[in-house]
Amino acid sequence: MSDTVKPPGYFDVAYRYTRALSRWIKAGRPVRSEEDINRIFETACEPCEARDPERSFCRHCGCRVNLSPSAMMNKIAMATEECPLHRWSQEKEEINAEE
Repeated sequence: MSDTVKPPGYFDVAYRYTRALSRWIKAGRPVRSEEDINRIFETACEPCEARDPERSFCRHCGCRVNLSPSAMMNKIAMATEECPLHRWSQEKEEINAEE
């Protein structure tokens, strides 16, 4: 994936965000610790070619990925969510940076 990869459209991103937000709220709004957010971002998201560093979002799913502890502004902070490229997951808190 490169800079020329077209990210999902606005409606698709809005739909995905609404579903993620619904899962998160239904689960009781669980959030990851700042330590976990930093670890996931630095080892899985930051080196990923799908991440747009200028706009702090993933070109694959369209979600914001950054170091913010705010779940509303950062997919990583929502403990119910995982990477669609399987670089990190919510269930096992695994980081698959090698993939």
